[in-house]
Amino acid sequence: MLKQIIITGITNMSENFICISGYDKEGEKYIRPVLSQGQLTEQFLFAYNDNIQLGSILELDFIPPISASSPPHIEDTLFNQFSGRVLDKLNKKQFQEFIASIADRCVEDIFGYEIELFKGQPVLPQGAGNRSLGTIICRKCTIVIDHLGKARCDFIDQCGNEFRHLPITGRDEWIKKQGNYTNVPVRLSLTRLFQKDKNSEPVYWMQVSGVIAI
Repeated sequence: MLKQIIITGITNMSENFICISGYDKEGEKYIRPVLSQGQLTEQFLFAYNDNIQLGSILELDFIPPISASSPPHIEDTLFNQFSGRVLDKLNKKQFQEFIASIADRCVEDIFGYEIELFKGQPVLPQGAGNRSLGTIICRKCTIVIDHLGKARCDFIDQCGNEFRHLPITGRDEWIKKQGNYTNVPVRLSLTRLFQKDKNSEPVYWMQVSGVIAI
């Protein structure tokens, strides 16, 4: 089933693996293209007629059923990796406007009301969460670089909820530039289940995929 998605997230994983996500305007939902076996590598970004970047309009052959995965990662969708085309690309301003147009007001509108704090970091317990991808317009947002050289984000959503020291996982440098921002789109996601230590339960960790400031 051919579908067009606008690429909204590209994240580096361990080794040379990546995770990508997009938005299906026709179906009004996020889609995370996944393989039936193995993981995508960065070579996927250069596999078609043009490079895949944030804002790329990508046509892929998805394998029905579309988004039949279990919560919260309902966006996972199998696709045929040998059939794809980059149709066009939004520039940064167009991309920011598009991301803002699909934003929710609050973090809870995306992930639900079961958010907990584990050592100050927002997490969701196993089996909880409405979905794993979304965007909000932050009242305030600050990006800093920590002592390990990693980008971290503090933000306040439109409902007044404050979150601190979240990792920014996006691949592109321009979506994690140090600074203070207001009324800026922020892309959010949940990790897969991860157990921090042997004394804790596995949970989904909230992270920032990118701050879409231009």
